[in-house]
Amino acid sequence: MGYTGTIVVGRSARLLVHEDGIGDFGYQHRYVRPLGERWQLVETGGRLELPGLREPCRRLAKSTGWPVLAAHVFDSDWAQLCAAVGDSAGPVVRLPALSGQAAEDVIDGLLAWSAAAGLRAHPAAVRTAVTGDQLADDAVFAVVNALGVKSIGRTLPRAFPVESWPFSSVSALAYLARQRPAEEQSEVAPAAWQKAAVRLDAELWAAAYRPAVDVAPLARQAIDVLAARGLARGKTDEIQDDLTLLEALLAKRHLNTEPAVANDSRRQWADRRATDSSELHGRAS
Repeated sequence: MGYTGTIVVGRSARLLVHEDGIGDFGYQHRYVRPLGERWQLVETGGRLELPGLREPCRRLAKSTGWPVLAAHVFDSDWAQLCAAVGDSAGPVVRLPALSGQAAEDVIDGLLAWSAAAGLRAHPAAVRTAVTGDQLADDAVFAVVNALGVKSIGRTLPRAFPVESWPFSSVSALAYLARQRPAEEQSEVAPAAWQKAAVRLDAELWAAAYRPAVDVAPLARQAIDVLAARGLARGKTDEIQDDLTLLEALLAKRHLNTEPAVANDSRRQWADRRATDSSELHGRAS
């Protein structure tokens, strides 16, 4: 299975995930990468439907006061890309672009965006990224690199490992709850554990990059959601085991702030895209 998600590039004096409008691209802000000179790249998701790009790009550009570039990638097969400058968003285009006028239009638009952003693009590299034969997510990262950013940094550490147990289990339950068929949603009210899972999942991801998060209450809420779902299924024997495991993880501080250099497989895989090999220490440059 390939890469699916939305990649957003913007500039901010604070973390881009804290800017108004970033949530329109998806609420699960998985990774934040520094690109130099306050430019940042956010990999986000969580939407069940294909996200619109023009209005979110325009809103985020208005919020930050800087140009915004965003691309949605589906299963590494194709990507839709949109750029915004000021209060105006351009057309949504497809990557990889076919040769001919369509590709020339995409290239010209990206070069104009780079100039408006105060960056110095590499035209030949932009052309290769737009028209080359590669996975769609690789094409998007190649485009970002070619637009003149200083470098693509490693993923910044999150306030707690939101993609690890027990938080990952809550996200899985929330996904299932939000995926209920339309006919079921209209006829049957969601169970209490489903509503709790959706609510807590949003809270967990909103806190993922907040400093000084008190992780213990969030983790215990996660166990409560898992227990409620277990009770709904007639299972009560797992609750104490989950509590015991949680207390052990908290005692060993395994649910505290992630290390600056990734030690889990997901972030290590993500960091292979970095063009900056220097060690980062949790702060966008």
